[in-house]
Amino acid sequence: MAAPRRKRPYWRRSLPRKKYDIKKLRPKTLPRRERFETLQDAKNESLRSQSVLDGRRAGGDLGDYLEDCRHGHYQCERSYCPICARVFRRYFIGELLRHNAKFEGEIAVVVVLLETAAKGKLSDLDIESHRHALRKRLDRAGLEGVPVIGGFETAYRATQKDWVLHANLVVFGAPKRALDDLEAGTKAQDAFRPVKRTQLENPAKQLSYVLKFTTYHRPWQQTGPRKPRAVPLNPTEHCELVRWMNQYGFSDYLFLYNARRHGSTITLFTQSDRNA
Repeated sequence: MAAPRRKRPYWRRSLPRKKYDIKKLRPKTLPRRERFETLQDAKNESLRSQSVLDGRRAGGDLGDYLEDCRHGHYQCERSYCPICARVFRRYFIGELLRHNAKFEGEIAVVVVLLETAAKGKLSDLDIESHRHALRKRLDRAGLEGVPVIGGFETAYRATQKDWVLHANLVVFGAPKRALDDLEAGTKAQDAFRPVKRTQLENPAKQLSYVLKFTTYHRPWQQTGPRKPRAVPLNPTEHCELVRWMNQYGFSDYLFLYNARRHGSTITLFTQSDRNA
């Protein structure tokens, strides 16, 4: 008797419609900093990551997964794999763009600092320990009936030599007062703004940054509206981050509040839906 076929991950079951497809909206003809990563970009990054892991001999068999996936032996579905992450991001951004096109109301992008850890202590940061606390924080700010879709991400700060676990949130139709309360109710840590919010003005660009799986950082301080150039992490930090990422599957990075996933579709719930 043949073994049952494994069900494809929900993010691989269909492609976004053309008008919601970030691959089409930020095409390969754009400069690298402005386009959605091409398959060749992802393969190049996979090879670079593998060379760092193998060179440090700190990745165990993590580099082997990258190589096998790159050569098409299987789809590894590792969150540190640039090729698989590209597929998941294309799906996820497509869902955000679909909701942006249909939602009637203001949409804000909010970055919330969750916790920091010193270099070498990244393993102390745990996504799941913050998921419930973040929901409670949104409740206290008065966002109980407001849909939020987001993702968890870790960034390295070279100046402080630490890691920052934060959540990038797309907030649909929040009252300004609630967003003000969210910002006011969060205590500042160091010089890092605990909450940073912007209105959604360039959906394709801004929504493509909501959930990333990169091994880059920005070592120079931002002095104007343009972000400083991103450069690869040093080998030690690269290996530390990849080992941390390997603990989690793609779905673990998602944050849904007043939203739910049914198959490959993410559905939003407003206060009126909850009262119906």
